[in-house]
Amino acid sequence: MKTLTKFVLITAASLLLAAQAFAANLGQLKDDGIVGELSNGYVGIVAQAKATPQVKALVEDVNDKRRQIYANQAKQNNKALAEIEAIAARRNIERTQSGHYVKIGGAWQKK
Repeated sequence: MKTLTKFVLITAASLLLAAQAFAANLGQLKDDGIVGELSNGYVGIVAQAKATPQVKALVEDVNDKRRQIYANQAKQNNKALAEIEAIAARRNIERTQSGHYVKIGGAWQKK
């Protein structure tokens, strides 16, 4: 039983650290002007020339996670996915830090 408890605690701690590193990477990419918030609730690549395969994979992973969250919220609230995405997009753009990029009306803009 002690071994299982240790394993669970170590796994939980590892996942927490990975999530923090994941968030830090996204934040750094936003700080560097490589990634920004889209008007559909997802993140996109601002600077294609700087988008390494790792950056593209991170953006895809973030968007997959957001899509799962939005789908769950839509199901729980009996709403269309598009409606939840629109709400999230407004919230994400409002919360975007000054100096980070948002894509509104088809063009990237520095907030």
